Amino acid sequence: MTEEELIRGCIREEASCQKEVFNRYASRMLGVCNRYARNTADAEDILQEAFIKVFNKLGQFKFEGSFEGWIRKIVVNTALKKYTLLRY
Repeated sequence: MTEEELIRGCIREEASCQKEVFNRYASRMLGVCNRYARNTADAEDILQEAFIKVFNKLGQFKFEGSFEGWIRKIVVNTALKKYTLLRY
């Protein structure tokens, strides 16, 4: 299945497509989370929260540029938001 087919399946809320997207990108994105997180549990929480956002906002993906880069931006912003909110 192509990346575009997977994305369109996720937009239609097909669980098999969502699972495949998570399986394709989760390990790389967990690496990103680990760079920002204070510990493994925080990294896993960030990853889960970020993928919830990914699936909720997939309709906003314009099929321009890298899908992985789009996901990474959401992951990084989720991590930054987590630690920014903890400071105040």
